Amino acid sequence: MENLEDNKKVDKSQTLTLNNRNYLVVSGTNKVISLKTDLIQLDTNFGGLSISGQNLELIKLDNANFKAEISGTINSIKYLDKSEKIPFFRKLFK
Repeated sequence: MENLEDNKKVDKSQTLTLNNRNYLVVSGTNKVISLKTDLIQLDTNFGGLSISGQNLELIKLDNANFKAEISGTINSIKYLDKSEKIPFFRKLFK
């Protein structure tokens, strides 16, 4: 008997599509770590991803297709090293 998990292919690729610096689509998104109007942090197939800017808004999070859509003025997109993760309590009290 075959296990369904064995047949399931997990796509480990990722695409970042930025349109006019105000609309970003990120594929390979696993979950949202932090969501503020000036900073969004995502857990992706390639590690943490930090998006900073102004008036940032998570328009759509598609868990079935592992995609996130973000709007607002995007100033930077940066992959995070493991040492750059924001401590839990700092996120809570900031």
